[in-house]
Amino acid sequence: MEVVELESIDPPGYFIRHRDQLGELTRKGRPADDFRFTLVRRGKQNRVALRAKNANVNTLFLRHRDSRVHLEGPNGPDDEQFTQDSTFRIVPGLADAEHISFEAVNVKGGYLRHRDFHLYVEAGDGPGFERDATFVKQFPSAPIDPGTALEAG
Repeated sequence: MEVVELESIDPPGYFIRHRDQLGELTRKGRPADDFRFTLVRRGKQNRVALRAKNANVNTLFLRHRDSRVHLEGPNGPDDEQFTQDSTFRIVPGLADAEHISFEAVNVKGGYLRHRDFHLYVEAGDGPGFERDATFVKQFPSAPIDPGTALEAG
């Protein structure tokens, strides 16, 4: 499982995050973990779920409900609707194959995309839609222990 940050290609410098239990697109800020997601593998064919990295919400995932993307957990271990709504297939970016898009497994032609800086799962086409549904997968930097300072003796 890898921890990632997902930057929009349009506009650049804006990242997927969760805020107030919703999926949003904003410039990076604090807390930094609101922008970090663990890609949890679900079966085959590049299927993943986006689990929030925050320690206090690490059982919550981005999932679509009524098109809008929410940060939620399942209603028990057998919540098949939740599993379907929170599973995406990673595909080459719709606007740029060097990047990625997330296709919802249970919405025909539906992709994770931003509109007015909010996240949705919607179907569409055309250059605007394709750019709104394409993201750059980045690996967050990790703090490095500078070690113990040596004193000259």
